[in-house]
Order: sequence, then structure tokens, then C-alpha cells
Amino acid sequence: MMHLLQVSDLSKAEIEVLIARALDFKQAKTYPTYPHISVINVFYEKSTRTHLSFALAQQNLGCKTLDLNPERSAEGKGEAMLDTLSTVHAMGVQIAVMRHAEDDIFDKILPQVPSTLSLINAGSGKRAHPTQALLDMMTIIELGLKPKDIKIAVVGDVLHSRVAHSFSTICSTMGVGELVFAAPEVWLPASMPYGQVTSEVKSALQDADIVMTLRVQKERMVDARHQGLDAYCITEDALNLASPNVHVLHPGPMNRGIEIDSAVADGPKSCILEQVTNGVYMRMAVLEHLIKASHAASA
Repeated sequence: MMHLLQVSDLSKAEIEVLIARALDFKQAKTYPTYPHISVINVFYEKSTRTHLSFALAQQNLGCKTLDLNPERSAEGKGEAMLDTLSTVHAMGVQIAVMRHAEDDIFDKILPQVPSTLSLINAGSGKRAHPTQALLDMMTIIELGLKPKDIKIAVVGDVLHSRVAHSFSTICSTMGVGELVFAAPEVWLPASMPYGQVTSEVKSALQDADIVMTLRVQKERMVDARHQGLDAYCITEDALNLASPNVHVLHPGPMNRGIEIDSAVADGPKSCILEQVTNGVYMRMAVLEHLIKASHAASA
């Protein structure tokens, strides 16, 4: 694997290896270092959690880290994205971590990307966020849950969520027993790669072992029908429908009082901060995997 662009790039065995390595990193007091590796973060969309998580992962592994602000770069003067990537690669950058608003941006650029430059998708449009799916599954596995034996309910703005689509795919690969996406009709796609879709949030929550709430992405909602549909907030009362041992996830950032109540987000069943922690270690595992794959390819 020279790139990580979507979860479907990975087999079940590869996902399990990445999760195991991330958990190893989490337990370790020292890490291997790769000071000969240069990584650039290129975020065409604003990001706090993912951007900082990747930067810390790079720092932990001793990589040289650069950040390119597209608004201030030569792209603002007309330089194309591929020219930018070729330029930084010529400077010695081996890995580019990229976020972009277009769903298919990586399909467009990959055929012309330098063959020795690895790309990591840090979120593209409404389609993919592979490292988020990996860290979410890592968090579930760390809880001691077996994917084939559990029910997961994903509640909120499914239609606009790259997190939901990547999570659906990883649940398929890992063989999750039951996966249900619940949202108002206007927030539901016709189907998902894996799992059921429903507008009945109560049935989705019934006996769920994991409840994942999704951010209401108002910046992507141009149709007036998408406004004011904040009734799918996960409250303590709603959570009572789930398994007594339910765990709550949220990919962040949260809109408190809209998709999740503060009492749930900060409560004893919340694993949200654990997801944040795990994000650093999972991104370390992904970076190391690409570093080793690149080295093996060039040997």
C-alpha cells in the first residue's frame, strides 16, 4: 500500500494490523523515529482535530513536518495542485496528507502524482475519511467488543458525512453484526455501502452496543429543506433505548445540544475523548505503514 485514500483500499488483515500497531504505540513509552522522512500537511478545508492529530503523529515519529496553507501558497496565484505536489516532492517530501472539499479529488490527481510520493486522504468531500474510520474501529476493538457480535447505530447527518461512508465500509470489511444509520429522510442517502438506513431513530437505538452521533454539517446544506432538522439529538433519555453497556462515539467537532446533549458527551458512556487520543496513535500507525511500504518498494 503506497497510499491511503479510502477504507476499501484495505483488507481485513491490513486493518487488524494497523489497529494492533496503533494499540502498541498507545502502550509504548518510546517510539521508532524516521528523521529522514518529510511529510507535508495540505488542508484545503479547515481542520483542527485531524490536522493537529496528524502533526502530533508526525512529531512522535520524528518526521520532518511541513504545513502548506493553500490560501497563502502559489496556488492562490494560479499554481495547480499537481504542480504543488511535484514541487514539494522535488524538495524531498515523501508523504502528503491532504484534505479537500471534492469527493473525487484523489481519483483525478492520482494518475499524475509522482510515483514515489505517498498520499493520505485526511477527508475528501462527502465521500471518504479513512483514518477516522480506522480510529473509530480501533476504539471499538479496544473496548473488548467483537465486531460480529455487536449492533452499531449511527445517528445524524448521514447524507453529508464522509465519516459515515468510510465507517460503513470498514464495518463491512470487519463483519459488524448489525449496522443501522438513522436520520430524517432528507439526511438519508438511498443506501449505504453496508448497513440499513431508516428514519426511525428509536428502532435504530434499540439495544445498540455502540451509538455514533454525526455532526450536523450546516456548511454543506444549501437546500432550505435541510435547515431546522435538529430533532435527532442523542440525549440521556434517547440513550436509555440502547444496551445498558452502550458506548457513545462522535467524530467531532460536536454541536452540543444539536446532535448530542452535553450530559451524554461528557457522561460515563462517552468514548469521545478516547477517540481523540486514539486518532494520534492510529495516524502514527498509518504513517509508519506507508514509510515501510515506500522503503520496500524502492529497495
